[in-house]
Amino acid sequence: MEGVTDYLRAREPWTLVTENDSFGEMEAIRIDRHWNGDGVILFRATQEELSAFRQRGVAVVITSTEGPSDGFPRVIPDNHHVGRIAAEHLVACGLENHAFLARGETIYREQEYAPGLRRYARERLGGFRERLAEFARQPSVHYLQGRPLWKKDTWREVEAETAEFLRRLPKPCGLFAVDDALASVAIRAAAGLGIRVPEDLAVIGFGDDPAYCFSSSPALSTIVYPAFPIGRHVAELLEQQMSGSGLQTDNLRTTVAPGAVIVRRSSDTLGTVDPSIQGIIRRIRLEAPRDPIRVSELVAGSPLSLTTIKARFSAALGHGPKQEIQRVRLAHLRTLLLEPRFSFAQIAEHMGFVSCHEMGRFFTRSTGESPSSFREREVRNESPSPTRPRWAVVFDLDGTLIDSEPLYFEAYRTAFAAQGMELTEETYARDFIGASNTAIEQQLISTAGAGFDAARFRTDWRDSLGQILRSTPLPPLPGVVACLEALCERSVPLGIASSSDVADIDTCLHAAGLAGYFSARSGGDEVPQGKPAPDVFLLTSRRLGADPSICLAIEDSERGAAAATAAGMKVVRVGNNPGNEVPGSRSIIRISSLEDIDWHAFMPFPVS
Repeated sequence: MEGVTDYLRAREPWTLVTENDSFGEMEAIRIDRHWNGDGVILFRATQEELSAFRQRGVAVVITSTEGPSDGFPRVIPDNHHVGRIAAEHLVACGLENHAFLARGETIYREQEYAPGLRRYARERLGGFRERLAEFARQPSVHYLQGRPLWKKDTWREVEAETAEFLRRLPKPCGLFAVDDALASVAIRAAAGLGIRVPEDLAVIGFGDDPAYCFSSSPALSTIVYPAFPIGRHVAELLEQQMSGSGLQTDNLRTTVAPGAVIVRRSSDTLGTVDPSIQGIIRRIRLEAPRDPIRVSELVAGSPLSLTTIKARFSAALGHGPKQEIQRVRLAHLRTLLLEPRFSFAQIAEHMGFVSCHEMGRFFTRSTGESPSSFREREVRNESPSPTRPRWAVVFDLDGTLIDSEPLYFEAYRTAFAAQGMELTEETYARDFIGASNTAIEQQLISTAGAGFDAARFRTDWRDSLGQILRSTPLPPLPGVVACLEALCERSVPLGIASSSDVADIDTCLHAAGLAGYFSARSGGDEVPQGKPAPDVFLLTSRRLGADPSICLAIEDSERGAAAATAAGMKVVRVGNNPGNEVPGSRSIIRISSLEDIDWHAFMPFPVS
């Protein structure tokens, strides 16, 4: 409201009314589909309400990530950025274990207000997981079971389920709860278990809601909800509609960067450290994993002298700043060495070492053994570790997670037709589904014969695909989101092995809102041979750090099933895509959609 009124100060004033249930001092006002006015700012609405407002010419702006919009603009926090900020804060706390807690389906009396698994939660998790991946870490994820909110004992059940999740987490751990309310529940549940906050469990929420932040004990750290800038932008969009100037299509979903982290006791793991060096310690923990920063750089950004910094580090941590830099870098190097998908050269480059030799000298000097012997010893250790998965799932993209095959067909058809050639749906479905772009190009160019401009064709179909992807909604196929959520709840690593080029994979995943689920992806342009050769599946399994024998492949095409089988993976075929029979294509089961899959049937061991 403050942002709205600030926007109006230099403009013609509006008469503002807010919904209230008072029957005493003020007239009771309810804003629903029968409300009459020029414009309305809604948190969330039903399709029926939005249609009624549109029919009466009422301007609408929505401030929730969830629910229908009916073409009205939506102004919301940048949830992906929220997740990244939370991860960065918890890493700076010096924690190596991380977790994410959110609500699953919330059950209301009014079914129209129950949109299932929350999009805002998925977006925040995506940013959280993405930023942690930059430190080679993965969070434990838990979505609470849906419960009727109006029942008096629901809160007890929520707290009990939260407590069970917290009990299983490795300690110490940094927890990002999707909002302040759930973070407050987590702190209360931790107290009941005797888990110390922040020593054993550092907690951060989102919203900076005083009712939750200061009623929690200890007080809750949080990321500030950007209420003021959201309010200003909402008022601007409402004014555009009411004045008749219209809306640009790129204004229909606006995200606003969140505010700063407010550090309170719940995540202040440096609370007992001299405040004058807390910023230096946080900088080391954030930057040292990838940058061999020098102590002189730390001194240059501090009002303290080098002698003072060393003395205060020694008093707080028992060692100096140089030793803290080396400790943080060694811990990160150990984590990366436990990931078979990373070569020594990749690790050295990632961490800013001049060479593999320099990296090896640093590790040997610190531990007494070489990086190769450390990796071999850990690989021989068959006990599961947080960085070595016990199983993994590798998905095809086109036709399995999203229905992008028709878009690719249209791009190829358009470019082929531009030179007088014809490509039918039947031919594309029979010969090209599951093939790499390079293979499709080569076959179509060969079919076209002499006089066909191959270079122009390659440019034309890619330009056409880019235009189609920018203008066409690309929702996930039925069952995909629930399937990915179920696997994430079990902390199963997920990867993509697609015949598409990597750039197209990234574009499609972001357009469908699925990018945050996958810690590895490989494309047809990265491997010598496309499907049905196993190359792309083997590359993804290496990047996941998982042996192909413990990977389950989800495919919709014969080529893909053959490729995954050749890689040594078990295969689930989804859908009924036509195509030529490919030798070596074997599936352990065929299902019509991911809605039909029972993950418990494929788990090689109990998963907590």
